[in-house]
Amino acid sequence: MWNRRKFLKTAIAGLIGTTGIFAFLKGYKKTYNIRDIVEYPSPILRGVSQSIDVIDDSIIALGNSMIAILRYKAPLEFFTKGSLYKGLAAPQVGIQKRLIVCGLHGEIKILINPEILEQSGTYSNSEYCLSLPRYDRKTIKRSQNVTVNYKTVENTEKILVAKNSSAALLQHEIDHLDGVLYIDY
Repeated sequence: MWNRRKFLKTAIAGLIGTTGIFAFLKGYKKTYNIRDIVEYPSPILRGVSQSIDVIDDSIIALGNSMIAILRYKAPLEFFTKGSLYKGLAAPQVGIQKRLIVCGLHGEIKILINPEILEQSGTYSNSEYCLSLPRYDRKTIKRSQNVTVNYKTVENTEKILVAKNSSAALLQHEIDHLDGVLYIDY
């Protein structure tokens, strides 16, 4: 049974904890120069992104910045929407380049010039997008299996095979590079 004193102690501890979390996130945002997410109907979300010809320090910095944004957004979105985001495309941070970052197979990957080589099957997935915060989740039918060709920040060409939710994530983020949004489905 909760008495008034126990309730006040718990409330104060919660307030201190919450204040600490927000102070940490504010410091993290400043330290890592966290950019704002571009929101629909910004025209940049409808443009076709340019291929990356040279992987230099600015491209590596962009990828690392996008990873920092995902890490920053995850705790906030977890507490406000009950979910964690696993991907981000460069147009979502105002850069019209073919670069995405995705949480796949237990790690966050930077994919430069990703291209879907093969796709098969059908997979239905509930999707949401950081760039469309005023829109509800929507069930989208995508390919169940995809094979994606991309370059790493070390300029190595790689092939990534994904299925189900990982395949849907890759398709969602690659769509951003072509100006396609999940609400278009």
